[in-house]
Amino acid sequence: MNFSIFGLGNVGSNVFKILNLNNKILTFSKKNRFNCLVKFNQKKYEKLFKNRNLFIELIGSINLSFEIIINCIKNNNNYITANKDLISKYFFFLFFFFNKINKNIYYEASVCGSLPIINLLNNYYSKENLFYFISILNGTCNYILTNIKNNTFLKLINLSVKKGFAEKLFEKDILGIDSVFKFSILISKTNNYYISFNLIYLESIFGISNYIRKIYFEKKHLSLYLNLNNYLFLNISLFLTKNIFFFKSKSSYNSIILNCKNSKKNIFSSLGAGGEPTASSVVSNFYQSFEKKTFFKKKCFKKKSIINKNFICLNYLIKIKFNYNLFFFLNKFKIKFIKFYFKKYLIIKIKKTFYKKILFFLYFFKKKKFFLYKLL
Repeated sequence: MNFSIFGLGNVGSNVFKILNLNNKILTFSKKNRFNCLVKFNQKKYEKLFKNRNLFIELIGSINLSFEIIINCIKNNNNYITANKDLISKYFFFLFFFFNKINKNIYYEASVCGSLPIINLLNNYYSKENLFYFISILNGTCNYILTNIKNNTFLKLINLSVKKGFAEKLFEKDILGIDSVFKFSILISKTNNYYISFNLIYLESIFGISNYIRKIYFEKKHLSLYLNLNNYLFLNISLFLTKNIFFFKSKSSYNSIILNCKNSKKNIFSSLGAGGEPTASSVVSNFYQSFEKKTFFKKKCFKKKSIINKNFICLNYLIKIKFNYNLFFFLNKFKIKFIKFYFKKYLIIKIKKTFYKKILFFLYFFKKKKFFLYKLL
């Protein structure tokens, strides 16, 4: 079997180690140029795609990967990628063109590391009615939040880069942009039509106060999908939780809770960040590409309405400087709450209420310093 690997970084080098048995592997990295024009002339470069029927792209750049995709489509090649940016932005176009040539594009590694969630959605949940799922999609963020009590942000970022949980350009991981891309792929897959990443409400893990760092609740950067009568709630933000499943999902683990009509509640957990876990998904796609399968033809589905974040109903924790007017406005807006004191501050635990109502309440205290956190 002749195949090529583009990109020999953290993931690419691990894939090469696993597959380097009796296979003829042609590899391309930054040293010998991704576009192959240093080592080969143009004619040999074109022959490369004619002679080989499988390409593994682990570059991470959209511009470079488009060159490989176009040549794969021209010459009827299968394509494996871990590029979440590419899949989330061009989901519809890629599937349309590969479907036309009766070939497959495999992207398991672009979502949850070693957790085979795309295969599960394709094979086991393709006809399920999914009510909600709550997930940890970014292993790097989970590693930082697990160890935030006793370490600084910068120290944890440097450690995650050293351990291979994060890339050298770690901004997308820390700001939650990678989580948005992964979440967009998952919700597009579950709803059978493309949902843009621009429609997802995002909060990053920055701005965690010292009080929240030391609090008993476990801090998790969760992606929340909720389907209520074809109205979708899409939210990625920092949650404080005592849920035992998320409590035990520490370090670089990715975790998903699915709730379906027939199969009810399903729980999955696996290593999400790092070279080896992601490489395992690439290798599983590699062996999967030998199976003779064509794309499953799906009918057109009605689009669902996406609800603004202001209508999500959750529990909240508010830390604010003491003021007698607080209780007046809490009663006025009919907000159920439990109060307790912490030095000069008043900490209010609010029972399930709309986010919009909380914003109205906090508007009257906008000049005061306050902190608002979600509880799960």
